[in-house]
Amino acid sequence: MAGSDLIVDMLVEYGVRHLFGVCGDTSVRFYESLYQNRDRITHILARDERSASFMADVYARLTNRPGVCESPSGAGALYTVPGVAEANASSIPVLALTSGTDLATEDKGMITELDHHVLYESITKWSYFVKLGDKVPDVMRRAFRVATTGRPGAVHLAFPLEVMHGEVPGADLGVYAEPACRTFPAYRTRAEEAAVEQAADLLVAAERPVLIAGGGVVTAGAWDELTAVAELLSAPVGSTITGKGAVAETHPLSIGVVGDNGYRDYANDMVAEADVLLYVGCKLGSVTTVKWTLPKQAAAPTLIHVDVDPQLIGHNYPTDVALVGDARAVLADLASALRRRLGECETGRRPDTLNRIAAARAAWWEGTKAHAGSDAVPVRPERVMAALSRVLPDTAVIVADAGTPTPYLCAHYDVRAPGRRVIIPRAYGGLGYALPAAVGAKVARPDQLVVGLTGDGSFAMSCGELETLARLDLPVVIVVFTNATFGWIKIAQRFASDEHYFGVDFSTLDHAAVARAFGVSGVRVERGGDLEGVLEEAIASGKPTLVDIPIESEERLVPPVLTWRRAEQRTVAT
Repeated sequence: MAGSDLIVDMLVEYGVRHLFGVCGDTSVRFYESLYQNRDRITHILARDERSASFMADVYARLTNRPGVCESPSGAGALYTVPGVAEANASSIPVLALTSGTDLATEDKGMITELDHHVLYESITKWSYFVKLGDKVPDVMRRAFRVATTGRPGAVHLAFPLEVMHGEVPGADLGVYAEPACRTFPAYRTRAEEAAVEQAADLLVAAERPVLIAGGGVVTAGAWDELTAVAELLSAPVGSTITGKGAVAETHPLSIGVVGDNGYRDYANDMVAEADVLLYVGCKLGSVTTVKWTLPKQAAAPTLIHVDVDPQLIGHNYPTDVALVGDARAVLADLASALRRRLGECETGRRPDTLNRIAAARAAWWEGTKAHAGSDAVPVRPERVMAALSRVLPDTAVIVADAGTPTPYLCAHYDVRAPGRRVIIPRAYGGLGYALPAAVGAKVARPDQLVVGLTGDGSFAMSCGELETLARLDLPVVIVVFTNATFGWIKIAQRFASDEHYFGVDFSTLDHAAVARAFGVSGVRVERGGDLEGVLEEAIASGKPTLVDIPIESEERLVPPVLTWRRAEQRTVAT
């Protein structure tokens, strides 16, 4: 068999059902192998390689199986970098396959020649150049093992033409998978028992414990275990943006997203007042901690940190107890230790905490009612979130770009059922993510409603994937927030550059008409009162639909981002 056949056989052994990519000169033989195996692996053709990598990223997040993308040499391999980097930094296993030029022409100026493995070294857990066809099974096994174990992440394999085309004795090479690495997290680890007991003692003794869940909780599927620990302690539970969904945000102990972007005042207040903080699967990065001021580094409370990666523990804050292990396994052990001290779940153990959360939450939502019900023109983003909250089922999946939609989605939309319901690229915040991500989401979860939220700046970067939605007839709803500017930068220029707006404004497009040109239903909504009806009709249609909503730009309507709200207050005060 050809080396490309062997690669596909190994993918099949690992249970790969979908592969996202774009064909190219160097991948012709690989595509022949995919054609011969089209009944075993479905190829999803993206309109560019970056989109394919975003699709694979979200597919992995929603299936808990490694996502696979492929690209040809040269520009194709270069275009794939953003999605692979995002997946790796977000601890999501993506296997990126690139096909290269032939070794015989190495260093002779062959068009598209590129040292792929070197290019990917800094953005993956492992990048390898496969020069011999008979090494394919071993290398593929290692790739899946590296991607799914420890802190999951992206891996990359580069194949020259000699490997793709060369004949290899496949029957003698051990074409088999390592079963545990077909899904992730593989080989879950547990923290030391003594550390778990120490953490339990500190939490039981605490007067104001607060739990903060990061993306590691969602990746580990640890929402039941997290909820159990919170209920045993009657402790408030906040989350990072990637941890949204780690607990149902309608739970009496949930306080929503904490930190800078998409925050609620009362949530940050509770973090600031805590005497013990339990961080789970969280990097304690700049957004969650408001650049390491929440809590203050110099006066941090007792801190317990759970993470599968020991390099992240104690990195930004002094840590009193380090629990190195898989979030689900560690939280299960911690819950057992707490039960030995406290008995079974007693959510009402601290009625004052429950009452405070309920009152704070009610006051916060009451303060948003006017905007959430507003018929102002342009439409207020809070009105969009209120409409989505009313029409979407609890199981809906929302993917959003890192810009305009993010703070409103985080602050004004409650995830009502635990799990990965909201996906936002938070490692590098690349624009153009949501539209291709929605494709990957729908392929991963065909029976669930998928909604993509994007700004018009992001939309222009990936609108070609509307053709993919139409070609595959995927019933996805895309919502475009239209304000004709890169608003995230424009508001930064307002506060940091004395309103010297430069290089951020562009033309207003009729995005609904653009959608129709691609074969997707397109609707423009200019009044908030029309939103629910349009969204309900789009969902009921069972067809891909784009809803274009003009909104105010960020420098005029400051979103729920703490640093900007503080800057606005200082501006008003002066």
